[in-house]
Amino acid sequence: MKNIIDDAGILAIGTRLLRIHDLLRAEGNSFYKTQGIEFETKWFPVLYVLSIKSPLGIMELAQQIGLSHPALIVLLKELEKRDLVDSLKDARDERKRNMFLTKKGSDLVFQLRPIWTIIKSVLLDLTENTNNLLKALNETEEKLKESSFLQRAEALVKEKLSEKQYPEVITVKLVSTAEEQSIVSAIIKQELAVAYPSVSKNDSFYYLGLINGIPAGSAVLSLITENQSVFDLAVLPPYQNKGLESALSNAIHAKK
Repeated sequence: MKNIIDDAGILAIGTRLLRIHDLLRAEGNSFYKTQGIEFETKWFPVLYVLSIKSPLGIMELAQQIGLSHPALIVLLKELEKRDLVDSLKDARDERKRNMFLTKKGSDLVFQLRPIWTIIKSVLLDLTENTNNLLKALNETEEKLKESSFLQRAEALVKEKLSEKQYPEVITVKLVSTAEEQSIVSAIIKQELAVAYPSVSKNDSFYYLGLINGIPAGSAVLSLITENQSVFDLAVLPPYQNKGLESALSNAIHAKK
């Protein structure tokens, strides 16, 4: 039965991969026990790599496995306590530790190889689907090497910030208060050097243009005679070419 996390789709891919990992680990550990072998799946990468190439320095081992240095140290300590791996000082650098399989570790790997053959067959059967999981993981890891999740997420944030994420709301109102008339007069005077009284006469109409509620432009329509009129229109520089000029002009022509 699907749950909320399943419905979340790609957003929950990390959780779902972890869920598969936990399921495979638990059942893998149980399978080792049924075969009479004391082994945990988390030990596999270290023992497998050291069975192929040994000895290896800790940093090189971490690179071969793909584990962080701290996580590998914890795992190595556990395996050393079980006498499965050991270390020796590097001949060229005494500060460097080279890891290798002990006799007990090598014997365990010898026992495990037939088991790993069975596990490999089961995993191939599980992943050989229409959309091959192993192939998809390889492709995803290659993409992460090219550019990490963090780098991609930060780049997308920058891209979104550079775009207009929200539409700009343009409003034009015929003002009715002395305060609004003062704003209209100040914008006209600043941009056009034309002075209007802060309180209009009966033959003048003051228009205030706003973008997202912020005063951004003004217009004043003055009636000269019954059939003649003039107007001044100004928009502050940060808000020019956003459509406010047309909105103010349309409001004035509608009044005419």
